[in-house]
Order: sequence, then C-alpha cells, then structure tokens
Amino acid sequence: MVQSARSRRSPQARAERADRILDAAADLMVVLGPGKTTIEDVARRAGVGKGTVYLHFPTKEVLFLVVLMRAQSGVTARIMERMKADPVETLPSRVGVSALEGLANSPLLREVYMNNAGMIDTITETALSESGDLIDQRIHDFETYFQLLREHGLVRTDLSSDELFHIFGTTLTGFLVHPPLLEHQERRVPGQERRTRLAADALHRSLGENEDPDTLRAAWPRVVAVFDHTDQQVRAEIDRYRTVRRE
Repeated sequence: MVQSARSRRSPQARAERADRILDAAADLMVVLGPGKTTIEDVARRAGVGKGTVYLHFPTKEVLFLVVLMRAQSGVTARIMERMKADPVETLPSRVGVSALEGLANSPLLREVYMNNAGMIDTITETALSESGDLIDQRIHDFETYFQLLREHGLVRTDLSSDELFHIFGTTLTGFLVHPPLLEHQERRVPGQERRTRLAADALHRSLGENEDPDTLRAAWPRVVAVFDHTDQQVRAEIDRYRTVRRE
C-alpha cells in the first residue's frame, strides 16, 4: 500500500524517517570515519534524497551532533538503570565505570572519542551554537549532582561542587584520550577492563567517596531525579530534530 503524503508528513512518519537517517549516519561514521562521511552517503544509505536529510539536520555537523547525543543517551539510560537498582551506583566512580563501559561497547563513541579527537572540537562548537541551552543545563545538572553528594557527605566537602565536577570530567577525559596517544607511540597500554577499574579507583580516591549504605539511600532519590531530568532534556532535543517540520 502506498503511503499518503499526509501520512509521510505526520510527526511519527517524520520521526521514523529521521531515525533512518541517524542510523545511516551512525553506521557510516564507524565504517568510513566522520571526516569521510558525506550527506550524500548518508542519504543514499537511508534511502532518502539529500534534501530530505537537510529537512531534519541543517548541516552535517548538526547531524553528527544528534547522532552522538542519541548514542550518549543510550549510555545514560544504562547508568540510570544501574542507579535505580542499587544506591551505590550513584557514586561518581560507579557512574564513571558505567560511562566508560558504555563507550567501550559503542563502536560509534569509540570512533569519535578515541580515534577522531579533532572531531570533538567541531562537535563541541556545533553543540554550543545549536544547543547551548542544553549544554548549560547539563553542566548545571552535574553541578547539582555533586552538590547533593557533598551535602550528604558522600564526597569531599573541602572542595566546591564545580571543583568536584572538574575532577570527575578531567579524570574521565584523560582515561579516554591518553591510551590512543600511548598506542600511537607503541607504548604498552592496560586493557580496557583494567583501565576502567583504574579510572574508578582514581575517582574514588580523589573525590573521597563515602559508601555508607544509609547515607547513600538518603541521597538516592534526588540523585536519580537529577539524572532523569538531564536525560529527558537530551531526549527532547533529539526529538526536536526528529519531528521538525520544514516541508
């Protein structure tokens, strides 16, 4: 049965079409690399016209940004699943482990963050220009997260929430970008699982984590709520591109 033009333009149909485009772009970014992936390649693989891609994503950089946001949202979903199952998973070291494991299990995220460091600058610039409010909200949510942990004595109280967030972010970034640099110099690098455990230990020690069960349970609902808010904001931004109407 031929689908009507009205049906094709429905929000559901636009979202499904955008998902095909995002799936195609994600596949090609892994196979060809972000630098060699073109809008023409994506359109061909998704079975749509080049102009149709631009109906949803005004530039290639925006398309790549949304592809990464969707992949990162999947990692966040796994983090939240663990959080809701066990309060100890709300600690930064556990969040860091979940994030690094999620990246290791995602060919797309590995390709971008470990093999195409230059692309990160481009994506960051695009995020700031296209989704600046979302970036500000995500940073605010993380600072709120560390403030909650600090108020409950689950992390060091001699540092501010933004300083704690700085330690968290730079530690994870270092564990992401340093191994490829060593491998390029043909230096020995610990395996992925060992690197993840080392990152968890570094976060646990530097942030002074407290694993008291009662204290964790007291902070648990509010911490989960913060991460849930962040995830909802990211999903809303993705849906904005999926259901955009320019036709």
